[in-house]
Amino acid sequence: MRYKLIAFDMDGTLTEEDSCWGVLHRHFGTQEAARRHLKAYDRGEIDYPEFMRRDIALWKPVPTLEQVKRVLTPYRLAPNVERVVGEIHRRGYQRVVITGGLDLLAEELARRLGIRYVFSNGLAADKKGRLTGEGIFRVEPRFKHEVLAGLVGELGISLQQCVAVGDSKYDVNFLKHAGLGVAIGADSELAGVADVVIRDFEHFSQLLDYL
Repeated sequence: MRYKLIAFDMDGTLTEEDSCWGVLHRHFGTQEAARRHLKAYDRGEIDYPEFMRRDIALWKPVPTLEQVKRVLTPYRLAPNVERVVGEIHRRGYQRVVITGGLDLLAEELARRLGIRYVFSNGLAADKKGRLTGEGIFRVEPRFKHEVLAGLVGELGISLQQCVAVGDSKYDVNFLKHAGLGVAIGADSELAGVADVVIRDFEHFSQLLDYL
């Protein structure tokens, strides 16, 4: 096989929801303040750990990890994802999820899809499970390729033997550094660097044609 590993973003790539952070902000009614935080991050005024810290501080009353998980649990896989990832597994490819989203969702999704490797961010909590206000930073959304590079080094393969699949501007480097970059959806910035563009989830199975 030319490729050995398929690496997926999560939000908007494997799930219909484009942001698990957004799901939580809708639940807590904090969308407007969260948009300001995201703009500050995009402008380079704050780093991602500070972005997480500011977003977490918005959620009142302060929730527990279990309460956050209950909000995220009704996630929906994007159409055809379960079938396509199952076929990728059947063909013998390694699979990984690399996301700036939250481990409470990413790990559950990975179990459902049979994906062994998961890299995501987390929420710090006290001994009673209540959020402390700090994030657990593991993945910088713009630099998922660095996480991927670390994994493939451990597996003894190269980035050129990887396929990266994402949906947004935050996946530009992710796709650029892989042997094959696949954009899902119509983000023009991402499409500009992708080797393959799949315009909608109804055609997600096209991914299999390039493996």
